[in-house]
Amino acid sequence: MIKISEIIHYKKESLNRTQRYKPLSELKKDIKRVKIRNNFRKALSDPKDVKIICEYKPASPSAGEISNMLVEDAVNIFESGCTSAISILTEENFFKSSIDNLKVASKISRLPLLRKDFILSEYQIYESRAAGASAVLLIADTYPDLRGGIALCEYLGMDALVECKNENEINMALEANAKIIGINNRNFQDFSIDFNRTKELSKMIPSDVLLVSESGLKTIDDVKLLSQYGADALLVGTTIMASSSIPKKVSELVNAAQNSKMKR
Repeated sequence: MIKISEIIHYKKESLNRTQRYKPLSELKKDIKRVKIRNNFRKALSDPKDVKIICEYKPASPSAGEISNMLVEDAVNIFESGCTSAISILTEENFFKSSIDNLKVASKISRLPLLRKDFILSEYQIYESRAAGASAVLLIADTYPDLRGGIALCEYLGMDALVECKNENEINMALEANAKIIGINNRNFQDFSIDFNRTKELSKMIPSDVLLVSESGLKTIDDVKLLSQYGADALLVGTTIMASSSIPKKVSELVNAAQNSKMKR
């Protein structure tokens, strides 16, 4: 079974190659030419509806190959289904995607885009901004300076979605001034799913901090359950990408999330 430490090892090697090829000074020049289209946090803020974030996810360590759909086709379907934001996985070795998919999406999408990857350094935050991201995923126990990472995202006009999986990481995120917290329902040891993680950890999150429940969502009942637990938004990847009718699945989940918001 693939371990997270293995994924991070390959990510560090890939990052070192990228930095040698394109130094930070060049990235900063690129940023001046790229505009962020929409505000990620604002798109998820709604007093009535729980928002759906559709994810472009060609593969994963737990599911293997999921879809060979092109990112431009996926983005068009997601937008037609009235999703509120789009997550683009950019990890190469285990999720079979790349930063180029984010660049393509940023050129054609009117929605805010989340870069989802194993972000390990400030370089990748600048890289995300240069590629057109509206937000960046920062994993609480992986990014070395959480407060600094969140502050850099804000400085560059982006939001940080801080991903947590236990009470200690929730506290870390709140102390680092996180405004959006993601709770990952997946156990990284055996890849099992437990929605009770969202149920229990959501109690720690203040009402002015947005809560995104991530991983494992499949059905309308799942949408309703996670909405009851106080989620502001739900991130869905594998279920949508593996569906035999992606437009139908997106519309089904979006419709189920309407008027389902519960107070925490």
